[in-house]
Amino acid sequence: MLTISNISKTYDNGVKALDNVNLNVAKGMFGLLGPNGAGKSSLMRTIATLQQPDEGNIKFDNLNVLEQPNELRQRLGYLPQDFGVYPRVSALDLLDHLAILKGIQNKSERKEVVDGLLEKTNLFQHRKKAVSGFSGGMRQRFGIAQALLGDPDLLIVDEPTAGLDPEERNRFHNLLVSLGEEKVIILSTHIVDDVSELCADMAVLGTGQILLQGNPIEVTKNLDGRIWRKTLSVDEANELEKHMQVISKRLFAGRTVVHVLADSAPEGFDAAPATLEDVYFSTLHEVRNSHAA
Repeated sequence: MLTISNISKTYDNGVKALDNVNLNVAKGMFGLLGPNGAGKSSLMRTIATLQQPDEGNIKFDNLNVLEQPNELRQRLGYLPQDFGVYPRVSALDLLDHLAILKGIQNKSERKEVVDGLLEKTNLFQHRKKAVSGFSGGMRQRFGIAQALLGDPDLLIVDEPTAGLDPEERNRFHNLLVSLGEEKVIILSTHIVDDVSELCADMAVLGTGQILLQGNPIEVTKNLDGRIWRKTLSVDEANELEKHMQVISKRLFAGRTVVHVLADSAPEGFDAAPATLEDVYFSTLHEVRNSHAA
């Protein structure tokens, strides 16, 4: 169990990235949803002991993360949003080098671990190619391979599918699912489908605060019978926003499909099944409105 208590962080430029964040994360896949700038990466970096918060506490099982960062790092796998690689170094050599840094000193043991992770991430056939020349999806799979060195029981992946094509995204999802329920896996993303497809528990982070936490199915049920949709022109959709609670707009066949949140059907609207995307957008919409008021 990962327990995050009252974590706050303000950077030197005055930006308050985290504001009294509290979360309990059990084993299995946990989705952290939020728009860009919500504080997701700041929270992930804090959990990964790459930065200290101004206040608060983090515990992983019986470990005090902020007071025992080296002990936490021995149990941690981390795939940041962006990671650099050495040019002209093959996947095999780079993963072997990273395994040494992770403390796997025995050569035969290290070969077994490295080959096994390259197989697991479907990169073994590309092991002699330079990682710098990999496609985006291949680089992300290599990122997971390095994160799994040492068989960590806490795994953090930050925006792992941003920019991946659908086939690579599917492959990456299957890889995450194959890691099973014996690890705490935090998936930080702004892509709602990633969370709805993979995670049994989730939270929405916005303006540095936890706005919502729960099971995706349960929090979606809370909006049943309150989501309504209508297809409009762009101008009509913009006009509608002035006097109705429009929580999302998306284009379909050159027209705009709007979803509104209301207790009863607005005139001309059809009922729409609630989705996690509706939960996400309505949560953010409510917060933005409260800040604007």
